[in-house]
Amino acid sequence: MTSPAGCRFPRDYAAYGLRVRSPVPLPFADGREDGPAAGEPDVVVRLGATPAALPGPADRRRTPGGHAVWEAAPGVFLISLHGVARYLVTGGRDVLVQPRGGGDREIGMRLAGTVWAALLLQRGIVTFHASAVEFEAGAALFLGRSGAGKSSLLGALLKRGRAMLADDVAGVVLDAGGRPVALPAYPRLRLCADAVEALGWRGQAREREWMQPEKYRMPVPRFRASPLRVCALYLLAGGHGNGIEIERVSPTVAFETLGRHAWRKPLLSGLGRRQAHFRVAAAMAQQAPVARVVRPERSFRLDALADRIEAHVEEISRATA
Repeated sequence: MTSPAGCRFPRDYAAYGLRVRSPVPLPFADGREDGPAAGEPDVVVRLGATPAALPGPADRRRTPGGHAVWEAAPGVFLISLHGVARYLVTGGRDVLVQPRGGGDREIGMRLAGTVWAALLLQRGIVTFHASAVEFEAGAALFLGRSGAGKSSLLGALLKRGRAMLADDVAGVVLDAGGRPVALPAYPRLRLCADAVEALGWRGQAREREWMQPEKYRMPVPRFRASPLRVCALYLLAGGHGNGIEIERVSPTVAFETLGRHAWRKPLLSGLGRRQAHFRVAAAMAQQAPVARVVRPERSFRLDALADRIEAHVEEISRATA
């Protein structure tokens, strides 16, 4: 294993509006080059011994494929990643890591998955399998199954000068007035080779993703680092026609869809966060226009889809002005 000597030189990182201090590198987050900043961070990652199990967990499950086992109770979460590390997340603030064969980079990268989902939920931040981009009217979120084109559409809009809030996982909270607000994740965009080609970004592709070698890390020209009210939701779906259709859906359908696209949904019960998810999803379904976007599975231009989305958001903005 890589030496944990980095624990003597922790660095600060930014993700989802939080300042995270970690002794291991967090390749997924936006890091400071000059070390820790003044003041207390929101989240502290530490290296040390973790318990082998939680006393009386509310839920315990094995992940698909059997690569990890996690236990959860309100305010506490424990996950063991075979050959990597065991992580104990407490109160949405403290992450204790016991290395179990993984190197520093792998240990830090694995924080971006289920560990991070548990931490955000402990803090009351509800996450969705969605990308988010800034418009003049607010943040538009794109939801859909893996491969639906969330990141590709985000890339097309970034190419037009818009600013990114999140790629693939969007965090949402309610403001003091009960309105849904999207949080900035971190400036990291991942695209498959065909999307890189379609966007004409072949020369800009950086290294392949360490945990997803079929994807490339892309530079993010503009990133919005502050929260933004959610103005619209788009459900991306493939169809058999030749054109692109955008149709509004009812709040009931929108709410059900948001439930299906909750990120790491199985964690909600054990962490006691089902009600928090219900409140955020209900507010989004009722307050933000929700539309289903149907486009051909193949043979459509990203620019044409971006045109339709921009025109639809502008239409929404005029209607609510």
